[in-house]
Amino acid sequence: MRPGKKLAFIGVAQRWSDRLPPRWGRRARDLGKIVLDHRGERRKAWRHVQYEMARRTTPLLAASFGRGQLLVDSQDDEIGRTVFVSGGYERWHMQAAVDHLRAVGLDPTGKQFVDVGANIGTSTVDALVQFGFSRAVCFEPATDNARLLRVNLAWNDLDGRADVYTVAVSDRDGYGVLQRSATNSGDHRFSADLVGADECRRLDSFVDAGAIDPSLVGLVWIDAQGHEPNVLRGAKAILDARVPVVLEYCPWILGDAIADLDAVIADHFRTIVNLNLAAEGRTGEMMMTVPGLAALARQFATRGYADLLLLQ
Repeated sequence: MRPGKKLAFIGVAQRWSDRLPPRWGRRARDLGKIVLDHRGERRKAWRHVQYEMARRTTPLLAASFGRGQLLVDSQDDEIGRTVFVSGGYERWHMQAAVDHLRAVGLDPTGKQFVDVGANIGTSTVDALVQFGFSRAVCFEPATDNARLLRVNLAWNDLDGRADVYTVAVSDRDGYGVLQRSATNSGDHRFSADLVGADECRRLDSFVDAGAIDPSLVGLVWIDAQGHEPNVLRGAKAILDARVPVVLEYCPWILGDAIADLDAVIADHFRTIVNLNLAAEGRTGEMMMTVPGLAALARQFATRGYADLLLLQ
């Protein structure tokens, strides 16, 4: 189909799908993308079929992952499926973060990457293989995820360049409860308010022990499923060193803690970059101020999130 006719067809399909209930409209748009092979959607659809077939017979699947490769849990409907189908996970957001850091004179090349909520290595492997970081310090409290993380580091010849700690990161040293999701390995949620057997420690404790040197860190990447305010409150040494931070801003998971996160951001950061918009090329809209977080909280009140780059 010629480009002009393709665009006309897309316009008609969008108008038609807008008349349907949200769920069916979304399905109609997805079907249209497959028919037109919009941005490789036909291949992705086939990869979904392969994933469904393979998960019946094997607990692990190998997937190409940018310049590397990953083993994923075949029962994971979020990270495992996304990596297998698309070969990436938030890579464009990391690219946008690194591009911006370089543009403002904070090139992280050759520096360390601190990964809080490292999962199976989706961020760390990209940071070390594609984006020029020298070493990584990874924190992943779920033992199954941490085991796959270590395997994936070794598979990509990165095990000598990363340290893995199977602990949750919080605002105190002690123990809490890691509430595990059965279908999404990236949706485990830690609570330091509950009494449990899952260990938590502050980033400051790792700085005090010499495991992290803030002067060598180029970026802290936080995906803590609503525990982000606690992570930042326990990272005074890193914040004092003015280390850039990327975190997931997800109001519907944070709940009442959204006010705590906004307060910590207001206390320590002056520049906010919406990486969702930066990755889409909307550079004129990506810069935010602290008061602008209120609009973002309303936008993602019930679903979705934004990755934010925070600079002092």
